[in-house]
Amino acid sequence: MNTALTNQLLDIYDRLHKHYGHEPHWWPLFTNHWRWEIVLGSILVQQTQWERVEQSIQHLDALGLVNERALAAAPVETIVEAIKPVAYYNAKGPSLKHFAQYVVQRYNGDITKLFERPTEPLRKELLALPHIGPETADAILLYGGHHASFVVDAYLRRVIGRIGTIPDVATLKYGALQQLIEQALPDDLDLSAYPHLQNSRMRLFWDFHALIVEHGIHHCLSRRPRCDETSAPRRNFSQPIKCATHCPPCDGCPLREICAAYQLATAAKIAGTTPNPG
Repeated sequence: MNTALTNQLLDIYDRLHKHYGHEPHWWPLFTNHWRWEIVLGSILVQQTQWERVEQSIQHLDALGLVNERALAAAPVETIVEAIKPVAYYNAKGPSLKHFAQYVVQRYNGDITKLFERPTEPLRKELLALPHIGPETADAILLYGGHHASFVVDAYLRRVIGRIGTIPDVATLKYGALQQLIEQALPDDLDLSAYPHLQNSRMRLFWDFHALIVEHGIHHCLSRRPRCDETSAPRRNFSQPIKCATHCPPCDGCPLREICAAYQLATAAKIAGTTPNPG
C-alpha cells in the first residue's frame, strides 16, 4: 500500500466531507425501484447534466418504464422520445432497451439477481453490453449494486490533477488510475472517524465519489475554478435536498491549502502573471 497516497486521499476526503457533509441523496430519485433507476441514470448521464437526467427519468416513470420488463417490451421510439432531454438520446434509447432485455432474458427480469454476482465477473458482464464503458459500469456497480468499485471520471482527474496528488493523472489509463486509488484505500482501512460510513469500503467509495462530483460542480470548475468565491450558484435539481445544506454560502474551496494549482495561481497573481489553473 502507498501510505503517502492513502494519507493524501483521506485528507482530501476529510476536507470535502467537512465542507459538504454526507452525500446520501443522489439516488433513488423518484421511484421505489431504486436499483433499476440507478442503472438508467448511470447510462443517461453520459455527457449530460444531471438535471436533464432527472427530467428523462421522470418521463420514463410517467410511462411506467422504470421497470425491467416494461422497458424491455416498450417500442424504442417511445423510449427515445422520453429521454430527449439528454444528449445522444438516439443512441441511449436502444441501449436502455437492450439492457432491459438482457436482464429479462438472463435474470428473469430482476436486476437484484444481476447484482448478486461477484464484482469482477459482473463488471466484465456489464462491459460487454452496448455503450457500457468502465465509468458507467463502475457507477452501476457502486451505486446500484453496492460493490466496492471506485468510479474514475473527469471530476476526479480534474480535482486530483490540480491538487497534484497523482502525477500524470490526466493521462493515466482508466484501469491504472482506478487500481492505484483502490490499492491506496484497501479493505482494512480504519474508517472509525466517519461513523456514517459504517466502516464500509463501499460506502467510502460512494461518498468520496459523490463529494468529488459535488466539488467539481460548485468550486473546481473546468474553466474557471471558484477557489476564493464564497457563494457558488445552486443547481436547479428536481429535488432541492440535493443542493441544500452543503451549498452556499461557504468560505470558498476547502482544498485551497493543499492545491498546487491554487498555490501556483496565487504566486503568479502576486508576481503579476496569469497561469493556467490546469
